[in-house]
Amino acid sequence: MNWETLRNHFPDQWVLFEAIEAHSDNGRRLVDRIALINQYAEGKDALNEYKLIHKTEPNRELYVAHTSKTELNIIERKWLEVRI
Repeated sequence: MNWETLRNHFPDQWVLFEAIEAHSDNGRRLVDRIALINQYAEGKDALNEYKLIHKTEPNRELYVAHTSKTELNIIERKWLEVRI
């Protein structure tokens, strides 16, 4: 499914989803296909589940967003692989 379809099925909710197909363009991540993992009334619950999944499967492209947003605005960050 795409973002518009997800928004129509789950209006005004927080969602945790995985990007099944995505590409980069001018420093932004554009998600073409989405797999819904879960929906939530509270954003903190979505973030908590995100953390649990990301800890065990860090290679999955997971996102948390609210379906009131008409477009996903995902800005890519470049990591230097240095943690302080």
